[in-house]
Amino acid sequence: MIVLSGTGTIADVVTLADRRDQVSISPDVLAAIGHAYHQATDLSRRFPTYGRTTGVGGNRGTQVHADDKHYGMRLLRSHAVDAGDPLADRIVRAMLAVRLIQLCVPGAGLDPRILSGLERMLNDDALPELLQYASIGTGDLAALAGTALTLIGERPATAPLTPMEPWSADSALPFMSSSALTVGRSCLALDELNRLERASSVIYLLSFLALDGNPSTFSPAAARAAAAPQVDTVAARLRRLLTDGAHADHTPARIQDPYGLRVYPVAHASVVASLDSLARQLERTLNTAQENPLFDFDGDGVVHHGAFYQASLSLELDGTTLALALTAPITHSRIRMLNDPDTNGRNAFLASSEDGSSGLMMVEYVAAGAIAEIRAAAQPASIGTLVLSRGAEEDATFASQATQQLERSVAAYRVLLGCELVGAVRLLRQRGLHGRWAGALGQAFTLASDLPWDDEDRDLRGDLDAAESLLDDLGRLVPDSDQVNR
Repeated sequence: MIVLSGTGTIADVVTLADRRDQVSISPDVLAAIGHAYHQATDLSRRFPTYGRTTGVGGNRGTQVHADDKHYGMRLLRSHAVDAGDPLADRIVRAMLAVRLIQLCVPGAGLDPRILSGLERMLNDDALPELLQYASIGTGDLAALAGTALTLIGERPATAPLTPMEPWSADSALPFMSSSALTVGRSCLALDELNRLERASSVIYLLSFLALDGNPSTFSPAAARAAAAPQVDTVAARLRRLLTDGAHADHTPARIQDPYGLRVYPVAHASVVASLDSLARQLERTLNTAQENPLFDFDGDGVVHHGAFYQASLSLELDGTTLALALTAPITHSRIRMLNDPDTNGRNAFLASSEDGSSGLMMVEYVAAGAIAEIRAAAQPASIGTLVLSRGAEEDATFASQATQQLERSVAAYRVLLGCELVGAVRLLRQRGLHGRWAGALGQAFTLASDLPWDDEDRDLRGDLDAAESLLDDLGRLVPDSDQVNR
């Protein structure tokens, strides 16, 4: 049981999204939220309060009458507008987990019964149906309004759910005032990328051994010479994996390797650094009250602010996608080397014979298609803005688009790594080098034994599917101790 006591983690979000545990809120947190609810009620009686005593967006100058008991429900119904394909249940659960964690930090001033409702929704897997389009980088209003209507019983849930009483204005806007869907999707993408980037190092070393690479590229001296963060982390990881698993008789084939082998520690370090920075931003966003308005209980006031503006998150997401775009061609370079007789010492495209067989030729094309997708997804979403709601939001960011572009990039990166794995394993087998290693490299080759051994020209779709299915397990071969700030 995950007990929320005022802080939460990315791992908590992923665990709840995958239904590997249930969640509860500590009594102390519920008591604190209840106390904040009463304080916020008092403050909003004494000070004009956006979304409670006024309209929202372009209607922020319109007063709401104190005896209007239905304003909160009208607000939820009018904001629960989305379109497109339904989101996957896993994404919806991630959003619910993020919003529950966020609401454990007093500041929104909403009814504490809503936290208990979210807890039941997650534990019973009674989910709202949410659609693809509506979110921007200032809030996932439609997704959260739709969630509220599901909690209240106006929209169906995916499982039986006891409906709550209708909400008043003291809870409607505070619940919606979050980018929980964007943050939840980002947590899931980050979790997957953490495994894939580690799998990349294992696959790189398989290619490195198959191609007789020169280990000086990840020596301590080389790492010290790189004026970039996390190069030492990646280089130390490669040395450890190689020392633990490879024979001491490794002889480099070249004094200086092509970039695909030689610059990997530097290029891949950009991915590691980006993931670390994104993780820190997500952890801060998870555990900070960003609702607008924010109730300053110590200062006895109502704060109308722009802390919900997700510019930093958008930049972090774009930076991670750009890092993948930077390193992807280096991966393709190794795939080309695996297919080239000048570097593989075998037939072109690792074909079974020299009779014109195509071997892994088309795997290289598939990898190129994946790189094209990664590059297309790397167009920075953070440079785009729009004016919304009669100018109330004159510079709304596209952080939600940034996380969707990262999801596309992660899916393509998985394909790219699978292409390299197929080629590295085939060359190692053709050279009779399989089964020579211990440690994580030995375990990697044991996992790769599921890949077909037949080198004849044939349909390779199954090979790529099998390779992609191994990537998460390959990533788990790299200890968590190799990761910084994760």
